[in-house]
Amino acid sequence: MKFALVEDQLMFRSMLRRLLVEDCGGTVVLEAGTLGEVRAGMEVLRTVDLVLLDIRMPDGDGVDFVDEMSKARVSAPVLLCSSSCEDYIVHRVSRSFVQGFVHKDEEPKVLMTAIQMIAAGGAFFSPRFVQRRRELGQDQENFTKLLSDREQELLRLLGAGHTEAEIAATLGLGVSTVLTHKRNVMLKLDLHTAQDLQKFALKSGFTTIDRLR
Repeated sequence: MKFALVEDQLMFRSMLRRLLVEDCGGTVVLEAGTLGEVRAGMEVLRTVDLVLLDIRMPDGDGVDFVDEMSKARVSAPVLLCSSSCEDYIVHRVSRSFVQGFVHKDEEPKVLMTAIQMIAAGGAFFSPRFVQRRRELGQDQENFTKLLSDREQELLRLLGAGHTEAEIAATLGLGVSTVLTHKRNVMLKLDLHTAQDLQKFALKSGFTTIDRLR
């Protein structure tokens, strides 16, 4: 198999490379520590059998990049390998076109199983991911049931510290519309202050400490 390996942590990337080459008998034809490096090698990406992709990258988001691949007509299957398994991540991954998800805390044999199943044309999502997805589906008070897609997008930007004016420009909305959405989000989630909103965004995976402005 030919692999693309996209992971910003050098030590973990080296471990993954060794597993792919020595245990899977494959070849890593594209290795990158940023999404920019992957974009530069997009033509190589078209030739691989599997993309191992982290979610939290220094210059972007792996789940968003899967959408970029689809728009660029890159059809290689994607296995997300990440330490992020917060509610919003689970929700977005479940709605994406990826073939699998393995948490970095799982045993290496779980990753091997995922690679084998995806290589055979199937899909694989680790037990931790499946359990959290099931819990989200059963929780009627979860944000996935309360907020629209637009409101979730707005919460992601608010959680990262963007102002209402910046969000309006990004989404092509009026500032008053953004303020209305913000009030609705806070009302639906029973949040009372901007600090409450940011805490919720961090806890649920809408943003990270590193992305706070």
